[in-house]
Amino acid sequence: MRRVSLVGLAVLIAFGAAHAAEEVLGLPLHVERLNPKAVRVWLGDYLSSTATVALSTSNGIVVIDTVGIPKVDQELRQVIARELGRSDFKYLINTHEHADHTGGNSVYADCTIVAHQLCLEAMKRPLQHREEALRWHRESLEDLPRQIKKLPAASPEAKKLKEELVHQGLNLEALQANLPPKLPTRTFADQMTLDLGDTTLELYYAGSTHTASDIFIFIPQHGILMTGDTMADVWLTDTPGCLAGFRVNSGVPHDFPLLLQNWSLLLAKRDQIKDLIPGHWNGDISIKGFEDRYRYIKAMSEGIPQAVKEGKTLEDLFGDFRLSAKFPELVNSPGFNGQNQAVTILSLYSDATGLRSAAERLYELIEQGAPEDAIREVLAERDRKPGKYFFLEVEINGRGYVFLSQDKPREAVRLLKINADLFPISWNAYDSLAEAHMKNGDNVEAIKLYEKSLELNPDNKNGKEMLARLRAGAK
Repeated sequence: MRRVSLVGLAVLIAFGAAHAAEEVLGLPLHVERLNPKAVRVWLGDYLSSTATVALSTSNGIVVIDTVGIPKVDQELRQVIARELGRSDFKYLINTHEHADHTGGNSVYADCTIVAHQLCLEAMKRPLQHREEALRWHRESLEDLPRQIKKLPAASPEAKKLKEELVHQGLNLEALQANLPPKLPTRTFADQMTLDLGDTTLELYYAGSTHTASDIFIFIPQHGILMTGDTMADVWLTDTPGCLAGFRVNSGVPHDFPLLLQNWSLLLAKRDQIKDLIPGHWNGDISIKGFEDRYRYIKAMSEGIPQAVKEGKTLEDLFGDFRLSAKFPELVNSPGFNGQNQAVTILSLYSDATGLRSAAERLYELIEQGAPEDAIREVLAERDRKPGKYFFLEVEINGRGYVFLSQDKPREAVRLLKINADLFPISWNAYDSLAEAHMKNGDNVEAIKLYEKSLELNPDNKNGKEMLARLRAGAK
């Protein structure tokens, strides 16, 4: 509603504008003056970094979200104090549990830290995949300089990668420190109001479409509604990051009646809302975008359980709730695509039927290195009525590619072999399994599987190309 792309802007000193006249730890600093008593700060011209908002009130400074790296947040705290002309920090509010919003909480240990109760619960859990994240950052720090050398130094692509290099280094440093999280000290379940003298902050539960612990923050005196990482309907850069997914994830606790109630209450205040501010600087959301997403969640959360009661199958749901037919206004809107729509349908179907995704369970077991007995126990459910799981070829296939994206080809082979056994007339199942074998270094088996895929679908262009490449390499 207010922001424009900031890349390449000169220094602007005016309310509603942002300026990047200095650097913090090697990254451009942006300070956006929302109004005389509110600022928004972030680092980077290209990064999809968290944007911290700070408010000056008669009872002290309120900060909304950290950028997740204590070393950076310490610097930004000083910038905020400078910009607001005071240093009496009183509150930090976390819009949700993700580390790029909570990882800098320790910098505000002298403040009351406010969040949804599910944010507190999530932050108490041990950090998952830490070793994998460390490995990924180290590999990125080795690879990025090589990529940068291939580009003209002044090109936008090179500048973007240089920022990413600095950011990855800071993230790796924070991961290696492995500091215990600084937990919220005040939580709520539905709504909370913070009275800060001349400023009131209304906090609302908004979880389900990003994390379980998402909240919205409305500040009537400023006409500002902060929406965290839940939604955007305009990209300001080509690196949307956390704002790219609007979906209902399986296994994420959600309370749709409460969500819809709170969103409805906020939409009823549309005349008071002058500005909607996402949690990352490079996206924007409008009232119409908010309304469209409200209607979407209402239609999906109420429609799918009703369709299941009417006897609709999972395949029926994919047809009846096709994005282009059911929600044409959201096609190509940020956060909406076929994959996200499929995830939402599967999650809501699981809720309505009580069946769990076999793909999800098999992925978990294989990731843990479970024995074959545990795998067979899941597979046996396919023929049981009632069973515990639903089996969807494309979902199992997708989970296999998650393993490949994590550089785990052996695990991918194991899962995609199961998929080919479950769906033996699927050419795509064999095509995917062939790719996994190839990435696992077994080209002989990959050739056999590509041949099988082509027997089932002679028009499989990818199979033809990969088979020709493998045969040429084998000679």
